[in-house]
Amino acid sequence: MKSDLIKNTGKLGKGALGTLTDAVIIDQLAAYKRRIAGGYRPLSEDEIEKLPSGKMWVSEKIDGELWFLISISERTFLSNPRGEVIDGNVPVLAQVGKLNNQTIIAGELHARKDGSRARVGDLASLMSGGGAAKTEAIGFAAFDLIQEDGASSAGAYEERLERLKELIKEGSNLRVIPSETIGTAEIRSLYKKRVVTGEIEGLVIRAETGMTYKLKPLVTIDAAIVAYTTKADQPDSIRSILLALMHEDGSYQLLGGCGNMGSEDDRKALLTKLSALKTESSARYASDGGGLYTFVKPELVAEITVTDLQAQRSDGSMTQSLMIHHGASGWASAGMRPAPRLIHPVMTRLRTDKKVDQTDVRFAQVEPYIPVIDQSGSDEPLPKSEIIRREVWTKEAKGQTAVRKLVVLKTNKEAVNSAFPAYVVHWSDYSAGRATPLDKEVRLAPSEAEAMKIAEGMIGDNIKKGWEKVQ
Repeated sequence: MKSDLIKNTGKLGKGALGTLTDAVIIDQLAAYKRRIAGGYRPLSEDEIEKLPSGKMWVSEKIDGELWFLISISERTFLSNPRGEVIDGNVPVLAQVGKLNNQTIIAGELHARKDGSRARVGDLASLMSGGGAAKTEAIGFAAFDLIQEDGASSAGAYEERLERLKELIKEGSNLRVIPSETIGTAEIRSLYKKRVVTGEIEGLVIRAETGMTYKLKPLVTIDAAIVAYTTKADQPDSIRSILLALMHEDGSYQLLGGCGNMGSEDDRKALLTKLSALKTESSARYASDGGGLYTFVKPELVAEITVTDLQAQRSDGSMTQSLMIHHGASGWASAGMRPAPRLIHPVMTRLRTDKKVDQTDVRFAQVEPYIPVIDQSGSDEPLPKSEIIRREVWTKEAKGQTAVRKLVVLKTNKEAVNSAFPAYVVHWSDYSAGRATPLDKEVRLAPSEAEAMKIAEGMIGDNIKKGWEKVQ
């Protein structure tokens, strides 16, 4: 056994978190995710009848993360496709019996909850608990045998499933996901009984042909329309719209484009509305067809449905999208942050009853689909931010002092956790005579040069005659 197979990085209850040092194993896990888990086809209830004929294995879709149970030279541990490891004295590993050497089993790592359905966010909370983590709530549900005794398990799924049942003896934290062999009529009945009622997230259907389907309810999102493209052969018709959601600080994050939006009359009517809202933008964004989007003022809300939202690429890395900000000079980019991708988006209608604000188009609509990447469990604090620029101005009016302040922060955290921006530009505007005395604006930037450019723009827009610099 390699003594340096796993590098310890922190605590997880009485066990440990770590990283795999064997690049060959990590590549093998990532390849499985790309080949199998990354190839699942989303399926809606209306498409059940389109399933292929023949034998199908149907199981519960667990709202967790893809991890692998691995046994190498009498050492048993869990790893995800990125090589992050759970090792040592945790209940789920204690319940694993004797496995042959070089055995790899795929499954869903998830949070166990009594009386309610666990979500992927519950698992993220457990994994970030460090030494105080309640590891008795972490479960592993196996669904595929990848390798045993060093040999690839290349047989039919039915054979691999039967072998899994022999290897995994059910415990409170460990099990093989139950699978039924049923037809389309029974699948529809099971879907209504367990998924529509909210008992489980969805169904996984493995067909005899080798295809795997995820059957889940459609997800509905209200998003701001921030840009559009037109058809090359029909310039009076919308080709696609670019959608964004708003964070609590007023910044926007792009979700992606949507080209499915109804009839030609609907597309022409939408273009009329959007072309009247055209605005300047230093941000650039290309459509799937290669054309640049035309940015608009954020005034229209679109209701869209998707079959799924995916926050990880096939190699296990997190998907990210562009942050943008809208101000007096139009749109500007502000770095990248994690965000899920829309799978098969369809615009169903314009929500004229909703506004583009932090409530109606809030980013929180998609946050449950974003797993926490930083699972180190380390008690070490993140690097401290540092102020690299601070300026204050005041102005006297009607016996009261108004204050405007600029602060530019270098976070020093982006290399440790990609959820953090490299730089933050913060503008505050205080005036006691207003209905809302304190206004704030926060912008994110990927570099110091971009942060200073944003800062100078804020000063130019807000500091005019009568303001005196005091710091």
